[in-house]
Amino acid sequence: MATAAEAPASAGGLVPHTHFQFAAAKKEARPVRALLDGPPGSGRTLTALRMASALGESIAVIDTERGKSKQYADQVAFDMIEMETFAPRDLCLALYAAAPYDVVVLDCWSAFWAGPDGIRDQVGKIATGMRGGAAANKDAAWEEMRPLERQSVNAVLAFPGHVVATLRNRVEFVLETDAQGRTMPARAAGRMEARDGLEYEVDFTGSMLPTHELWVTKSNAPGLSNELFTDPVEVGKQLRAWAETGVDRAPRVDFLHRAYDGEATYEALSELAREIQACRASKMAALDPSGNPTTLGDVVSYRLAAAYARSQREAKAAARAQRQQGAA
Repeated sequence: MATAAEAPASAGGLVPHTHFQFAAAKKEARPVRALLDGPPGSGRTLTALRMASALGESIAVIDTERGKSKQYADQVAFDMIEMETFAPRDLCLALYAAAPYDVVVLDCWSAFWAGPDGIRDQVGKIATGMRGGAAANKDAAWEEMRPLERQSVNAVLAFPGHVVATLRNRVEFVLETDAQGRTMPARAAGRMEARDGLEYEVDFTGSMLPTHELWVTKSNAPGLSNELFTDPVEVGKQLRAWAETGVDRAPRVDFLHRAYDGEATYEALSELAREIQACRASKMAALDPSGNPTTLGDVVSYRLAAAYARSQREAKAAARAQRQQGAA
């Protein structure tokens, strides 16, 4: 008996002409995207580094905290760059440079949101420069800045290795009563310094406690959610085992090499475009011919158009030569 989708339209079935086609879902093997937040002194940086050491063999650190990560170089081996300004384009450039590494530690991502030249800083500058001043132009400034912010987030999510990013917590104070009945101020962690909803974009989120323990608040890997850990290496091992299980759909650094291959044919670039789409790697950080940050998808599209135009010119030249030879 035919299903509704197979039945003819006259019998009440669907006309099978849409390009949306469902297929059986399979577990995919993809790199981990993890967020660690916490108040000052909670151990975010060292925890991120130790987790990264279990996720891969080579680690790149994008340090936004005046080289603080170097204090742990005797405990975890890594390469690092120290950044002083935090424009979205600089994050994309740093991620492009880090592409050959197994893991990138972004310590801390909050700087690209709230630091000098970060998202909020640039929105304020744009709004101030508009007629009417900052207060009147906040929405228009966000509209101008949003594509750059989205590009930088996508570059993190499409990185070809694992990502462990840290976030600052705003520190707030609450009044508590001690054992002697005295009312005392106590430090409490507030919300993360990041755009709203960032936690929905990743596989794993954890909050560092003042005791340097890691409280897992979200995990797509089973067995980790709502658990308290003192050993981030063990967390990294479990995340790696989960990430490596399934059908390989991971963004890969060789996509970049193939995209920039000067000898790549139109057919090879077309196959690369299909692989990039299948692995959700089109937003990977890349460089345009002028050295400005762009996406891998845009690089391949540009090169496909150029290769097609070249093939058309060659075909026309060959046809013209053939006609001339026939006339002779």
